[in-house]
Amino acid sequence: MFRRKIIFLGILSLSLFLFGCNQKKVEEAQVNQTQVQIPVQKGDHFQVVQGTVGNTSSPNMADINNLRNTKFPEIVAEVGDYKITGLQLTKEIALKRNDYINNIKKPQSEAFYEKVALGLLVKNALIDNEVKKQGLTVTVEEAKAYLEQQEKSMTSLPDSDPAKEAYLKDIKINGFDNVSEYINSQNVINMTQTILGRAKLKNAVLQSISQDQNEASKAWDDYTEKLLDQGNFKILLPIDIKGYQQLEAQVALNR
Repeated sequence: MFRRKIIFLGILSLSLFLFGCNQKKVEEAQVNQTQVQIPVQKGDHFQVVQGTVGNTSSPNMADINNLRNTKFPEIVAEVGDYKITGLQLTKEIALKRNDYINNIKKPQSEAFYEKVALGLLVKNALIDNEVKKQGLTVTVEEAKAYLEQQEKSMTSLPDSDPAKEAYLKDIKINGFDNVSEYINSQNVINMTQTILGRAKLKNAVLQSISQDQNEASKAWDDYTEKLLDQGNFKILLPIDIKGYQQLEAQVALNR
């Protein structure tokens, strides 16, 4: 039962990340970093550790992928060589709005959604830069192996198993006709590389502290806050992202 629960968490975590990676839609929707489960590399394999997944209401990804940027400049921020586009921000705002209205049940202002959405995009870009800088980039082969292992884990379960049902449902939500199309999609492979790279960095940061969940969460928050405080990015529109993580945490505490 415990093994099955671990598999279930791993599958859901990656599927949440991959919302928007529709093979038939080239434009990529950003991932929701707050719902990550962390894979840790052991040898040539990845094992899912820790994390929880609750009942969430997913946005209609066809609607998200069809969004157009009508409000922001073409480029809204620069993080190293990476440029965050107005379209990416538009989609991330839509994802945040859905999350706060339908899942957190605490609707916020548009200014709030803009702040936390842009903050998340900048933070993820900073993390990705750190992944490259520290040599933690995940190869195509590693990403494929991770996706294939997930598929094998799901195949071993009966069709009526909730984990398998959720896995297949998430594949359909992402716009794929079958598992093979999903795990062989270049978009999915690329995003999996990014996700696992971020996870490797997080695990590296947490190795030096105790395994207490609260301490681990604080250590990672402190690390990403430091990246933001260093200011190695440029915002090209009047949105102040400073303190966005604390703002989200405050909203969560007041639920």
